Amino acid sequence: MPCSFLVLGGVACSDDGGVSTPNIPPLAFVRYINAVSDTNNTTVRFVDQVEFTPQSFANVPFRSQGQGGYQGTQAGSRKFKVFTADFVNFSTEGNTVVLVDTTITFEAGKYYTLLHTGYARAGSTPRQGIQVIVDDLPSPGASIALRAINASPVNTSVDVYLTPTATTAISGTPAIPGVAFRTASTYRTLTAAQFAAQIAAAGSTTALGGAAAPAGVAGTTSANPIAGATIAGSVLTAIAFPATVAGSRAAVTRTVSVRMPTSITRNSTSSVSRVASVISSDVVGCTPMRRTDTAKGAPFDCTLR
Repeated sequence: MPCSFLVLGGVACSDDGGVSTPNIPPLAFVRYINAVSDTNNTTVRFVDQVEFTPQSFANVPFRSQGQGGYQGTQAGSRKFKVFTADFVNFSTEGNTVVLVDTTITFEAGKYYTLLHTGYARAGSTPRQGIQVIVDDLPSPGASIALRAINASPVNTSVDVYLTPTATTAISGTPAIPGVAFRTASTYRTLTAAQFAAQIAAAGSTTALGGAAAPAGVAGTTSANPIAGATIAGSVLTAIAFPATVAGSRAAVTRTVSVRMPTSITRNSTSSVSRVASVISSDVVGCTPMRRTDTAKGAPFDCTLR
């Protein structure tokens, strides 16, 4: 019988009126954060297959997350490379330096952060590389959850203090103590309320950098919530980034910086650093990605700015 179609969607024609369904393999959910402070932007390319593979981790600036946050990725052993991305020279020559060539096994249903840290320049230590962090997202209910990641090789261990503003003097006991370089703390449950995160070298009360957490936006019957400090169920991560190395094309920050990159309602992210001081949520200028296909209000992550 005659049949016509438009290449937009997934309805197949057949004599018996049946429809086709997509064959989606088991997926993990992966995001990439660029914390390399002495080179160009970066681009991540999975080189083993095209289907069910992140495509948007391109031209990622320093202190930023690959566009779209967590991306569905076919589970199993996956090979990818990280290239420099010269945002001035878009020729092949400017975008072919391989920084990372590796294979990582992702488990279905799990969430991962590919944290790219260290230094790319010859002779600099520690050398740049990918640190795989498994994001075991909690469900904080009527509260929020906060953890910290230390991506700054300048500060081998940092304490995180929560203060009313990013310039309030810090004192007392840190909310999240002793976060070592290339590690993530456990999540801490907090009352949903506005706060700032500041970092200091472990054992010190001299602030290296800080930023106010994003407030977030409550959900409605027609829109998902945007995670933040005031939105119950949000999960945040404060990330400490190093300052930009002199002469680098990395986005210039002269101090450690604080950002909050991925926000989820039931999970989000921030970042804290004193080589630049900024907190943006994994939810600033957010492009929601539902973790399920169910009703509005399902957990999601957003792009880090």
